[in-house]
Amino acid sequence: MTEKLKPCPFCGHEAQINKDEWSIQCSYCPAYMGYFNTEQEAVEAWNRRVKDE
Repeated sequence: MTEKLKPCPFCGHEAQINKDEWSIQCSYCPAYMGYFNTEQEAVEAWNRRVKDE
């Protein structure tokens, strides 16, 4: 199972994954990371952008 998406690193809102192209976008602001080969790659890349507190 894929790990959970962390919130947007810019605004803190929820992120959503597009399973057609394995891209991730914030549900509120224009933050976007796109076009990965797998869901796991997309989630790992997105989650690296968020600092853990």
